[in-house]
Amino acid sequence: MKFWYRLPFRTRLGIVSAVLLVLAAVSMYLWISDPIHNKPISALIRFAPIMLLLCLAWVELKNIPRWFWLAVPIVLLAGFIKPAIWFLIVPAVLVWLFVRN
Repeated sequence: MKFWYRLPFRTRLGIVSAVLLVLAAVSMYLWISDPIHNKPISALIRFAPIMLLLCLAWVELKNIPRWFWLAVPIVLLAGFIKPAIWFLIVPAVLVWLFVRN
């Protein structure tokens, strides 16, 4: 088991996401023959591609500034408390993304 922890995190994330994608394919096959497997397949089909995208974008995610990780939950919380603020948040973020380059 020490071998697993010596692997880089990105590699471990890729292996786990590949296993989840295989499990999603097997669950899809089982769902065709038996509709009881509906809940596991929906969770795997949603979660596995997200983990694969995280694995592929890991290097870029490490370059995101630390203040951004603090600002995102605050902005999301403000948007969920008062949904009308999304009309200000979304255009402001889009303008910031276009201007910063």
